[in-house]
Amino acid sequence: MKLYDECFEGVGEILSQYSVKSFEAQKYSHWESNDKNQIIFQSDTAYELGGGTLPALSSIALTDREDFVTRDEILLIGKDLGEIKGDSPFARIALLNVNEDEMGTGEKLYQTIRKIEYARYHIHPEGYMMRISAFTHREAARVGKDAVKKGLSFGHIGRFFIDEYKKNPQVKAVKLLFVTDPGFPYDKLEAIMKKSESITTALDHIMKDIRMDCQTCSLKTVCDEVEALCEKDK
Repeated sequence: MKLYDECFEGVGEILSQYSVKSFEAQKYSHWESNDKNQIIFQSDTAYELGGGTLPALSSIALTDREDFVTRDEILLIGKDLGEIKGDSPFARIALLNVNEDEMGTGEKLYQTIRKIEYARYHIHPEGYMMRISAFTHREAARVGKDAVKKGLSFGHIGRFFIDEYKKNPQVKAVKLLFVTDPGFPYDKLEAIMKKSESITTALDHIMKDIRMDCQTCSLKTVCDEVEALCEKDK
């Protein structure tokens, strides 16, 4: 499954330039969860991740290459939740190792990718309120004062995401990257991960049985690349 390889390589290149903290996922299984997204009022908020005009990037990419995602990992560039003192830029990138044989092809492949991606809507850690925009692909969060005092960490948040992603039988391993470093090139990371979303959208576009004028479609270049990669995977 080579569709997103360029995204993995781009993220890997950026990671090589920064100091990255790693969390052991198995140590972060004890944080409480809610049945639905809680409301954290402003008076109960310690700070916001990606609030206002600050970067609030979220994306996902999939691969069957184990050298890209060898095991479950939670990585952080910047300060952890207990170290942040005010509103901060934010990025969360999920890189998944999947079983290509179970992903399906055509419309099934597209629906499987979207189902895996939508796992984030089922994650509700106590004291961590996600604010997700499906249209702009922004993912911000409010972090509660009590949660910070109790020791909430990106290790806990990452563990929730890993467990939820792996409820899908196609997912073998998950590498989660969180970024809060104010000096990080969020624009470069966003450009890389926009390609991921374009690939998924193009995949759906190709599979739909509709008449279209490819010469005037904004997705033509990406569609051509996706079709070529799909042929290579056969």
